[in-house]
Amino acid sequence: MILNLEFKNYRSFKGTCSFTTEPTSTKAKVENLCEVETKAEGPKKALKISLIYGANASGKTNIIKFLYGFRRWVLNLDNRVGEDIVLYQPFKFDSETATAPIEFSMEFIAHKIRYKYEVCFSRQKIDSESLISYPNGKQTLLYNRIALPDNPESDTIKFGASLTANKPFNVFKNQLLISKFLKDTPCAPITSAAKYLADIVISNGFHEDTVLGEDKEMLRWLYSNPDNKRMLAELLAFADTGLTDFQVEKRSGDFEVTGLHGLFKDGENIGKTELPLKEESFGTRALFLIGCHTLQALQNGSPFFVDEMDSGLHSYITQLIVDIFRNERINDKHSQLIFTTHDVNLLDQNTIRKDQVWFTEKDKFGVSELFTLSDFDDVREETPFARWYLNNKFGGVPSLSSLEKLFVEDGKE
Repeated sequence: MILNLEFKNYRSFKGTCSFTTEPTSTKAKVENLCEVETKAEGPKKALKISLIYGANASGKTNIIKFLYGFRRWVLNLDNRVGEDIVLYQPFKFDSETATAPIEFSMEFIAHKIRYKYEVCFSRQKIDSESLISYPNGKQTLLYNRIALPDNPESDTIKFGASLTANKPFNVFKNQLLISKFLKDTPCAPITSAAKYLADIVISNGFHEDTVLGEDKEMLRWLYSNPDNKRMLAELLAFADTGLTDFQVEKRSGDFEVTGLHGLFKDGENIGKTELPLKEESFGTRALFLIGCHTLQALQNGSPFFVDEMDSGLHSYITQLIVDIFRNERINDKHSQLIFTTHDVNLLDQNTIRKDQVWFTEKDKFGVSELFTLSDFDDVREETPFARWYLNNKFGGVPSLSSLEKLFVEDGKE
């Protein structure tokens, strides 16, 4: 369960971008909260769902983009020895930040223990990295990253007092220490945290994977377990996509998806016909990806981040996905849904709390800011959120100057 995350100097976020799922003190809509037991600190509550609104190019996609790149970094998928760190994309419109480090921290609960992970990195090297836990309610250092003065290519690890029996090892300057604990160097408390970060589910909305209708990791997940495929097929059929089923076939190391549709003659169903997924509608392909990722998150109890979840989807389908995560019988492993959207129909004060709604805004200097509806003292839980948002009472909507001069001269036809 994610509690808090922060990053600084990434793309349009020049300053610190702070996000939390820890609820405010309001007693409203308690069904939107999940509760996880910890070994030493008792139960911890968090929001099941968080929505992020904002005008186009206001920065909301950058939040999901950072986490997408960070997960790939944990899995060690991109960076090679001596190469620039792919995730290093600082705020470029200020001379002081254009070459400054990026900072990131995340606080989360995994296997009933609260963790805090921190990393600071420049273009070609990680400047600092640490992991702490709270197994007894008190802060316990698990490891720190230590630079090797005589080794320009590598850093080493310093374990905390509780793990001094573990042997130190070296990593390259652009490699995360925590990635080594996924497989190479198992160590119970650290590996639990590493697997949690690696299992975060992230969907890029209308981006390349959806457009192509392909995601190898996702297709491998479907291919390896018939139950996963069956559940996704039922979800797609329930959403009235026209698919009765689909097939996943492995060919030359790749996977190919084919949708199955009813075949008719003179109004009578006479069998089935096939249609490659890439030829299905944009909405069907989008739901295929997001539906699969939803099932993955629910199965593992992982947080699910989605960019532009409503892109290609009917508002009814978007609401359906939200309701799946709100349902405690379906979402019994306390997975969290955090997504960006433009769908104001979801701003329903009857189902959403103030602390679940976030906004991004960008100023004239190109700097993005993230803030929450709870920051507005005059907004109550029963306030019509959607109407106030469309009336620009919260910000986070496009600001258009007069366009008349584009079409008429001196304001005259």
